[in-house]
Amino acid sequence: MKKTIIQLIMLLAIVSMAACSDDDANHRPGLWTDQDIIKTFPGDTVLIQGQVSNYIGMRSVEIRCDEWGISQKYDLKGEHSKVFNYNYRMPVPADATFDAELKITVTDTEGTENKKTIAMTYLPDTEAPVALNDMPWQVSVDFDATAGCGVYNFNISASDDRQLDKVTVEIPDINYKKSFDIKGRTATVAEPVRIAEAGTFPMTVTIADATGNEKQYEQQIVVMLAEDEDPISDYPVMWVVNASENPQDYLDGYYAPLTRQGAYQYQGSIYADKDGYQLYIVPTKTMDGDVFGASPYVSSKLMNKRGYVVPLTIESKGYYGLWIDTQAHTWSIWSLDTSSAYTGSISFAGCGYADWGVDVWGNMTDEMKRDGYRYTYTVKQNGNQSTHSYYGARVSDWGWIFRFWSDANGCGWWVDDAGYGGSVGSYESTYEGNVEVTFDTAILWGTVKKKN
Repeated sequence: MKKTIIQLIMLLAIVSMAACSDDDANHRPGLWTDQDIIKTFPGDTVLIQGQVSNYIGMRSVEIRCDEWGISQKYDLKGEHSKVFNYNYRMPVPADATFDAELKITVTDTEGTENKKTIAMTYLPDTEAPVALNDMPWQVSVDFDATAGCGVYNFNISASDDRQLDKVTVEIPDINYKKSFDIKGRTATVAEPVRIAEAGTFPMTVTIADATGNEKQYEQQIVVMLAEDEDPISDYPVMWVVNASENPQDYLDGYYAPLTRQGAYQYQGSIYADKDGYQLYIVPTKTMDGDVFGASPYVSSKLMNKRGYVVPLTIESKGYYGLWIDTQAHTWSIWSLDTSSAYTGSISFAGCGYADWGVDVWGNMTDEMKRDGYRYTYTVKQNGNQSTHSYYGARVSDWGWIFRFWSDANGCGWWVDDAGYGGSVGSYESTYEGNVEVTFDTAILWGTVKKKN
């Protein structure tokens, strides 16, 4: 009997100890973070964030990484009795070694702690550096007969997600090779390169980062006697024209605007309807005055010389943004994201056309034919009515109308889906016959063209 009583007392002591242990665990302050492993690299900045909680009050939160000499402590003084969110942007030392341990400790006002350890592991560098400025494949340099050379003012701005190392410029035909040490995440190299003869000289520019990742750019330097250009002005607006089409075939919309962005700089959107699309740029709505195109010898050089310049060429069919600088003689293009453009139903209406009496503005045609973002409809134009107006509207209702704007700085179409009202496309013509009306919802543009 005595032995049984002793065993019962020991059992109760064990249960009591377990209960105390569980009670201690339940009363430790809460510590939560969604990170168990952080991949990083020297020189990086890492966001350490999480949440701590306790019902009696918290004394402190400490973030430490002894290998890196990191120690960040939040003294809470018991003022955050329930929840505290921490967000610490921790700099990773440039000489950081891996693997390291980041320890987070929360302590409540009674001295009870809760801890968590996060492994800090190395993230390999696989991203190559890039050039920040435009690197056209061909550049022109005027040959100075008096100095006996042409000077190419090479300039590149480079960027890397971690650490740049060098830029190397090679021009094999003149035995030129030079490397420039660069540091940091962005850097610029500017260097005059003298070439003592006329001709075309291939050049390779290589940007390398500290890990050894490289990015190469191929260019051609064309050294030639200076080309004669007609005088230019800082025009209020310029116009893009399709070099393969005849402006006389269009009744409206042949000239698409490039709006002025700054002195001698213009930008706009265009549709290249085929591979090898060619265009000219003019300062007024005529092909009889100034005509801007590319030098016959240097395709990246924009200049004004009607009868001498050749069209600018876009290799692939598609939608593009176009930027030009008439004073710097440069131009560039980039693909446009058209994924959000409207592709629903559109009908055509207006005044000055013979079919189905659309001189009554409320009347609409059947749905226009759609090919991608291009909508077309063929209709007969009245020759005895000089003013013709046209617009598009969504077939289902009048809550979506294709309207037109025009001022001294350009023109274009816009979508009125809130009933603001406004003008529509309008032109003067006594042409009698079929015309094809086209709307493009990707670049918001409309044209009217003769249709045989």
